Amino acid sequence: MHKPVALSLAALPFASAALAEADPAWHLLGQIEVTEHESADSWSVTKRFPAEIENGVDTFEISGYLIAVGWEAETRDYMLVSDLGQCPFCGSGDHGTAIEVRLTDPLPVTDEAQHATLRGMLQLVRDPSTMQAVVMTDAVLLDG
Repeated sequence: MHKPVALSLAALPFASAALAEADPAWHLLGQIEVTEHESADSWSVTKRFPAEIENGVDTFEISGYLIAVGWEAETRDYMLVSDLGQCPFCGSGDHGTAIEVRLTDPLPVTDEAQHATLRGMLQLVRDPSTMQAVVMTDAVLLDG
């Protein structure tokens, strides 16, 4: 028995409509559909990507809040969220779209999230064993 659950930024009641309208990158990522399939002995997900990103994107630009992953003095590994209230580490258990980011150059880790604009390669995660849909690699900080 399969239990379909479609997740998207547009379907989440706490998502910011103003943000989706103001930032086309977050709006586009919010159109990714993730469907969960569950049976008595297995679990998997399928993902459907908007046509604009279905093959990944070599140059993708997005703004949001960088949250360091780990406790080193410097790191290349971050999560990027559109709204700190929807951060999987900062807010409630319910959260909106978040992107794993791997920067080309490490940044000093701070206690607070910093607003940043990034440019990097958007890669799709098609692995059926994770809800994660995208990761940004080779990201550079444009401002922040």
